Amino acid sequence: MANWTAITIDNLNNAKAAALVDAYRTAALAVGQSERSAEIIQDVVNRIRAEIKGCATNELDSDETKIPKDLKPLAVRMILAALKNALEEPLTQDERDQQPRDERYLERIAKCAVPVATPDDPIAGEVQAGGSVEIVSEPTRNVTRETFIRNLQFAAPRF
Repeated sequence: MANWTAITIDNLNNAKAAALVDAYRTAALAVGQSERSAEIIQDVVNRIRAEIKGCATNELDSDETKIPKDLKPLAVRMILAALKNALEEPLTQDERDQQPRDERYLERIAKCAVPVATPDDPIAGEVQAGGSVEIVSEPTRNVTRETFIRNLQFAAPRF
């Protein structure tokens, strides 16, 4: 079973009445303007992926349309809020109350406080290199009484 998923119109329709989602996607468009949902979905997915990558130990799926499936409800809420905002329609009180909780959850992900699912197809070559150590060898210095006194005599000021 896949750990990451793409957000689709069907996900939005399952969260709200399909007619309402369709209205948010297509209402008040300019002549020639395509429906707005695809761009808004990708903007929200990009935001979530950026928060995931905020934690250096997290990996991203190579498919840029995918997020961890457990974040799908959060993404759908954010997308629906953005669609409402595009129409200048106010959020319900429940939606306004949920927004700060969603933001805090994303912040916790970025701070590595909440683990995310391993991607199904991680981005290749995104392995972080560990620190390195360079070993330098120099000859061992041996100081004897004679070499110390001889060096001291050369360094002493003469009056």
